[in-house]
Amino acid sequence: MKIDIKKENLIFFNALASETRLKILEQLLKKTYTIKELAILLNLSIPIISKHVKILEEVQLIEILNEKAVKGVQKKCKIILRDYTLGFKKESREYQEITEQEIPIGTYSNYEIAPTCGLATKEKILGDCDDTRYFSHLEKEKAGILWLGSGWLEYRLPSYLFEPENLEKIEISLEMCSECPGVNPNFLSDIYFYINGKELGQWTSPGDFGDRKGKFSPKWWFLTEYGILKKITISKRGTFIDNKKVSDITIKKLNISKNEDSVFRISAPKKTKNSGGLTLFGKDFGDYNQGIILKIYHTK
Repeated sequence: MKIDIKKENLIFFNALASETRLKILEQLLKKTYTIKELAILLNLSIPIISKHVKILEEVQLIEILNEKAVKGVQKKCKIILRDYTLGFKKESREYQEITEQEIPIGTYSNYEIAPTCGLATKEKILGDCDDTRYFSHLEKEKAGILWLGSGWLEYRLPSYLFEPENLEKIEISLEMCSECPGVNPNFLSDIYFYINGKELGQWTSPGDFGDRKGKFSPKWWFLTEYGILKKITISKRGTFIDNKKVSDITIKKLNISKNEDSVFRISAPKKTKNSGGLTLFGKDFGDYNQGIILKIYHTK
C-alpha cells in the first residue's frame, strides 16, 4: 500500500506516532487479542486501550473480528499485514516561458529622485550631474547607467505579456548597487521593490563599487564601475530574492491584469536605516551587459 507524503494522510502518520500503539501492533503480530487481553498485557486500562485501537482501526492497520466464544461472540483485534510504501512525489509543473523581455534602464515611466544623481550613455553623461531635470532628457532611453542619492524609478510591464488565469511565476533580474558620492565598497543602502503598489521585499546593497573596471564599462567612464546581479522571483509561494524568501506576496496578490500595464518600482528611500541611494546598470556598463530582464511563466 502506497502512502503519499501529503497533509491529508497526516492521520496515518499520527497513528504510528505513539509508543502504546506500536506496542499494540507488536503484540498483534503474535496473535489476535481482545481489548481486555491487550489491557492486561500492557498494564493499561480498557478505555485507554479502546481509544488506541480505534485510531489504528481508522487507518486500517488493524481490524476487529467477531469470534465465537463460550458465551456469545467476542471481539478480537487482528493486525492487517501488508507492505507500506512512502510515496515522495515532487511537485512538477510544465511552464511555457513567454518571450523574455529586456527593459532598457532609461525607459522608466515615472520617477522621483534627489541628488547625487545622473545618467549616461556609452558615449557621454547626459546633461549635468546632480541636476534632476536631466532625468527627462530626450536621450534617456539610451542610458546604460543611472544613479540617485534617494528616490524611486518606475517601469511599465506590458499587459499583453500576461495571462493572469495561467500566470505561474515572474522573474526580474537587474544589476545594481549603492550610490555614494565617489565610490565606497562599504556604503550600505536599503533598496525596495514593488509591483502595482505591493511591496515585494527589500535588499541591502553592501556598497558602491569602483575598485576595478566593470567588464562592459566604457574606457572613459570614471565613477561606479559595476554592481551585483539580483533576481527577484514572485510565485504562488511568495516572493524570493536570489532564492531566499523575503515576503508572502504571491502572484495572486499583485492583481495582474491583461488589460492594464503593471508597474515595477525600485526605491531607495531617504527614510530608512541605510539610506545609500541606488546605481542601476544597463547595456554597455557594469559586469552584466543587460538591462532589466523580465521573464514571465505560465502553466501550459
